[in-house]
Amino acid sequence: MVEKILGRWPHLLPAIEAAWQRFEHLFPTIAEGFRFAWSVLRKFKKDDCLSYAAGLAFWLTVSLVPLATLLFKMLALVLGSKAYGVGTLKALENLVPYLPEGFLEDIVGNSKKLGGVGLSWGVLLFGAYWGISQLDSTLAHVFGVRIKKHKQTRKNLLLRQLGILVGGLIVLVTFTGMLVGGELRRFMPVRQTNLLPYLPPLLGLLVVTVVLQHLPRVHVRFRHAFLGGAVSTALWWVAKGIFGLYLQHTMTWGIMYGSLIGIVAGLTFLYYSCAIFLLGAEITAAFYRHDTGSITVPAWVRMKALEPRSDDSPTPAP
Repeated sequence: MVEKILGRWPHLLPAIEAAWQRFEHLFPTIAEGFRFAWSVLRKFKKDDCLSYAAGLAFWLTVSLVPLATLLFKMLALVLGSKAYGVGTLKALENLVPYLPEGFLEDIVGNSKKLGGVGLSWGVLLFGAYWGISQLDSTLAHVFGVRIKKHKQTRKNLLLRQLGILVGGLIVLVTFTGMLVGGELRRFMPVRQTNLLPYLPPLLGLLVVTVVLQHLPRVHVRFRHAFLGGAVSTALWWVAKGIFGLYLQHTMTWGIMYGSLIGIVAGLTFLYYSCAIFLLGAEITAAFYRHDTGSITVPAWVRMKALEPRSDDSPTPAP
């Protein structure tokens, strides 16, 4: 069947091109969107994002344990024993799914064994840094400034990486502490436990948007980072559901990996998550290249009404 299709492909190509031209004539706006999506996918392939996703997944795996331990230690300073409650653990399980069985329990145990604020915090911070460093290098590749350093508009890379890492942890701890600790109760019309299922997607969107706006070595507009983050978050939740269904309805994983199935499933989904994130980064990078004149993004896709007028002189974000 495949050989027949490939054999007839030279004859089918003119008909496909003619049909596409008719479609462009009838629906020019939709055709522009398809052309933009196709250009993003081609750039995704050209940048070899699947290989970069594998490297990113490896270093995030290395950083996951110290990062999670540091998070629980910071939460314990704010919430005390509430930091290890069911609500916090459930939210983290939804945010980082398919973890090996007992992973969070081990992290909680390690965070309790370590002492107070001291050298251990520096060691954990150093371990968590490797993931953010690889993330910075990968985004520099996607935005095309890793080798062409003269195009970089942001300086002090190390300080910015550490600032995003520490600042992100502080914001996450503050928000989680206010939600789990009950400080937000008087401002919310519903019970806090009813909001826990919606916490992971909101946190995921927030984290991805902040990373796409502030971590690249060039200045990125918020709306462009938000669009890339929204696409990545939506695709991630779809992939999470599909991957869960796949694991539930196949026996292959259990037969091949046995007791290692939790580790393999977690690593596999982390790889897919990194690939989806890089697709969102490619979308944000496409808008950045439009601003620099490298490509043209359709007006309805880039929300032209929200762009500054030609007489405005937008200043880059700090």
